[in-house]
Amino acid sequence: MLETPVYPEIDRAFAFYGFELDDLAMLVLVFWFVETVIGQAHVHLGRVDLTLYLTLLATGFLFALWRGVKVGRPRHLLEDALNWLAEPECWEVTPDFGIRPAYVIEHGGRWAVEPPQTAPLNGPVEGLKEPSPWR
Repeated sequence: MLETPVYPEIDRAFAFYGFELDDLAMLVLVFWFVETVIGQAHVHLGRVDLTLYLTLLATGFLFALWRGVKVGRPRHLLEDALNWLAEPECWEVTPDFGIRPAYVIEHGGRWAVEPPQTAPLNGPVEGLKEPSPWR
């Protein structure tokens, strides 16, 4: 019988000094953003330029905040969030034409089916039979 060892590291995420790829990408993005904002301030204390020190301090604080938010979250949180934001159809406001009708059941046992009520939208929408009253 052929036996193969089971390696517990096979399901581990790639890490560089304990940081996953999402962490490294977030560190670069946070540093770039903070350096862009603080770099325009040109903070001086006497003859000392504090821009680099403030940038490193703010980057460290925001990155520690990111690590705190990430604890207990699923792997690839940043990648999945960016993919969700990149989907154009998640930002479109459209009526739901596949909505089910409402079933109204009264105390006496009688019931009635009411047609679905879709929310009107501004502008022309394909499939609407009547113009929107909100124009």
